[in-house]
Amino acid sequence: MLGTGLLTSVAGQYGAELDNVFSDAIAGVGKQAEIAKIRSISAEADCVGPKGKYTTSIVSFRDNKTVFEQTYSYKDKPSSIFINGDVVWEGTVEPAYSKPFQRMAARAHEYQKMAFDFGRFFTGFESAGEEVFEGRASSKVRAMNELGMTTFLYFDKETKRFSGYILEIPNSTETIKNVFLEWKKVGKLMLPSAVRATDKEGDWTLRFHTIKLNTGNEKLTDIPPRIADMAELLRLHQQQKTAHMTNNADLFIEMFADSVTQLIRGNALPRTRAENLERFKTYFASFKFQEWEDIKPPVIKISKDGTMATKIVEKRVCGSYTYDDGKVEKDHTVFAWLEVWEKIDGKWKVTAVASTDKPGKD
Repeated sequence: MLGTGLLTSVAGQYGAELDNVFSDAIAGVGKQAEIAKIRSISAEADCVGPKGKYTTSIVSFRDNKTVFEQTYSYKDKPSSIFINGDVVWEGTVEPAYSKPFQRMAARAHEYQKMAFDFGRFFTGFESAGEEVFEGRASSKVRAMNELGMTTFLYFDKETKRFSGYILEIPNSTETIKNVFLEWKKVGKLMLPSAVRATDKEGDWTLRFHTIKLNTGNEKLTDIPPRIADMAELLRLHQQQKTAHMTNNADLFIEMFADSVTQLIRGNALPRTRAENLERFKTYFASFKFQEWEDIKPPVIKISKDGTMATKIVEKRVCGSYTYDDGKVEKDHTVFAWLEVWEKIDGKWKVTAVASTDKPGKD
């Protein structure tokens, strides 16, 4: 249930000091039994920032589902982000797959859920002593957000509640600071009702005029078929990397159709699944991968009927060959290739690959 992630995954793992800080913060929201009843939190806010006025609507569900919408006085088009686990997309008429950063940015607005379930948003908790945060003595906890960014959480020593956090932007001196300014009673719980977020552009203040429990429509987070296809193709893209880095030919060939045609060096070479398996077993046995990394994110296009897709890949491959005589030779090659995928019996399979390569730099 919403709220149990922190209680079951943190308690007893970080020592008495952190256990007490977390337990007190949750108790500052309400009794565990009341928190466990929550299926969703719907919150609407009037907001103002450096660019002008805007509105924010966010619905937090259990199991990491979120609906995040904003309208702006300074932009014509509203924005909407939908999250279902690791899958995130934008828009409703023609939904488009979004990146993990959009997921993080949307979830960063789930202030009401974050107030008692920070274990869903952060990991790697470590005590960082005490510090004055917004003029109040606070317990400071170091953590990481879902993109691995260092974040410092603050817990008010007097009220015991989670009072905000500072997110450090990697490779810069910039930070994003979120402060819980006000709280209000919602049912039997106390939840944040006003928040100030500060970044390099200035202050963004959100005042939540409406907070409701268990009224959210979870069907809004059902993954559209086109987004599900994109998510699956990206998962298979990651599986390709795993297969190479672990020298697992079976895992790699698992996504091949019964026949795959390779276009290379002026030839079109069809190969059966068995032929491809033997070929990659030989390759993986002689080459030890050190890197198999995207130079750019893959470009994936899916047909309107969802039965075919193409993927353009630019890849840096580093490792070493071991020859039959024991000689070891280092290799760095840059590849660019086009994959053709077909949905066969409901599963995406590679049916053709056109590949080019060039030597990489030392």
